[in-house]
Amino acid sequence: MILITGITGHSGRWLAERLAKERYSGEIRCALRPTSEAAFLDNTGLNCTKVPGDITDPAFLDHITKGVDTVLHIASIRLSRGIVDAAIRNGVPRVILVHTTGRFSRFKSAADDYIRIEDEILKLRDKIAITVLRPTMIYGSSRDRNMYSLIDYLYRHKFFPIFGSGQNLMQPVHASDLGNAYYDVLMNPGSTINGEYNLPGREPLSYLNLVRAVSSALGKRNILVPIPMWLSLLAARAYNRVSATAAISVEQVMRMNEDKAFNYDAATKDFGYSPLNFPEGIKGEVEEYLKMQAAPNRDPLDRA
Repeated sequence: MILITGITGHSGRWLAERLAKERYSGEIRCALRPTSEAAFLDNTGLNCTKVPGDITDPAFLDHITKGVDTVLHIASIRLSRGIVDAAIRNGVPRVILVHTTGRFSRFKSAADDYIRIEDEILKLRDKIAITVLRPTMIYGSSRDRNMYSLIDYLYRHKFFPIFGSGQNLMQPVHASDLGNAYYDVLMNPGSTINGEYNLPGREPLSYLNLVRAVSSALGKRNILVPIPMWLSLLAARAYNRVSATAAISVEQVMRMNEDKAFNYDAATKDFGYSPLNFPEGIKGEVEEYLKMQAAPNRDPLDRA
């Protein structure tokens, strides 16, 4: 019995697709929010039981972890401790937790919570086997709010501002690569139990080249306008002084110039991880955007 949280999310749906493709016949229990759109699971052929409830509720967690052999927790790092505690109470031997490379940020406000949550959980390895998966920024469809918003902006505007030099490295990961990774970790317990794995895209690229790749996929010739960091920070500070609901903070501007590149050799060695490169992976998301753009009376950022 596998318990999965977050199967209706961006990468969770790719996991369901991989399970169906492999004709996985084991019993699956899916913890869902009562409002989750999970009808797609009915057409997968999987032996899946949908259990709606509140995964912040310890009683619900006790209910869904009983009789389970492995927990795959995709939903949120902030819910991981409750899941692990319930799994321990109910004798589950193994949990796989999808966390984030955000724990490695040099900015305290971005990383502190992730580090605290994860480190407290890792101390429990004497009670349960814990595997941690750490994706980078996830993209791949309209369910992604980061790249999809970038696609929309580049489609609608000729000029695109770059805060700083744009040479900072990024390594976004396609949601399909994560779905495949979850499956491969599930199927390879011997090599992955108690492992910790970074899950980025194939190779890092500069933010400038990332934007160029999206512009190229759109068939656009956007003009990129680098704004010196000192001027970017000055503008962000002024913006935050005059707006109580500023869309971007000074720290966010600074974080835009932080390298986010990660080695994934351990994942390749232990379960064959081989992700897409970004220029190839972004094509499908751009195609989806263009189809939605062509639909009459359709908001291009509507995720419904």
